[in-house]
Amino acid sequence: MSYDNTTNRETYKYTQSEGLLQIDDAIKIYKRGKIEVVALRGLTCDFKAGEITVIMGPSGCGKTTLLNMIGGLDRLNSGKIIVNGEDIAQYTDNQVEQYRRKKIGFVFQFMNLIPELTAEENILLPLELSKTLTPQTAQFVDSLLEIVGLTDRKTHRPDELSGGEQQRVSIAAALANNPDIILCDEPTGELDTDSKRVIMALLRSVIEQFPGKTMIIVSHDSELKEIADRMYYIRDGAISHKFSKEDLRELNGETQGEDGLPSSTYRPIDSNRVKEMALLELREVDHYVRDKIEKIEKKLHPV
Repeated sequence: MSYDNTTNRETYKYTQSEGLLQIDDAIKIYKRGKIEVVALRGLTCDFKAGEITVIMGPSGCGKTTLLNMIGGLDRLNSGKIIVNGEDIAQYTDNQVEQYRRKKIGFVFQFMNLIPELTAEENILLPLELSKTLTPQTAQFVDSLLEIVGLTDRKTHRPDELSGGEQQRVSIAAALANNPDIILCDEPTGELDTDSKRVIMALLRSVIEQFPGKTMIIVSHDSELKEIADRMYYIRDGAISHKFSKEDLRELNGETQGEDGLPSSTYRPIDSNRVKEMALLELREVDHYVRDKIEKIEKKLHPV
């Protein structure tokens, strides 16, 4: 399923920023009473415009903490977060607020839509909060609805939409302020298989239509590697494994030659890399199963 619509590129007039997002020796420590918990332990990585990076790892490894730091929702204890040449870790509170409103788009697992508002109104909300409404806003929102395939659902409230449709509204709202960076926290976590495939196709389509943007997805869903340009695996607050676009193509069975056509001779498949990915995916499945069992047990035996 594709949402590509070249006319929307003219409507949006999105800027094609060429910045590189770099995380350098990031350390984040949370204090819980007298106990210190190290969430990020000298983590270093980078993210490129025009790419989707998927971040995976066990619960408590630091992946959501990293997302919060990039999004300006929390502060590092030390280290740098370089966005378009500026270290946002050194920003004042006011600068961080402006950065968050203008540069970041958030897509959450539970959508975070306002139940009393229609799909159109939920998309308008970020523009209202940032005071960037213009006479062209209505056309702009219609273009966003067209991109996510919900033109005929603009007046529906969240409880009148399916889970997949709600997430598509959430993605449109995340795009409303023309952010340079789109942060997705478990965007497919609450969706059925069909809805998940639609959202995956939509996320891939967004980055292809607007290659000046950087998309970072935190998830336990190993299938997201199918739309990723690179993947990081975090363990104990640091990057333990890195997978390049070529690695992921091989793991997805999509090797290709210089002419862009499928080829079995593009590059020999590294069996060790395949084993690494298999092990990481098994860990993610284990987490998913444990989490589901815990939720069911809580329903069966409420406190």
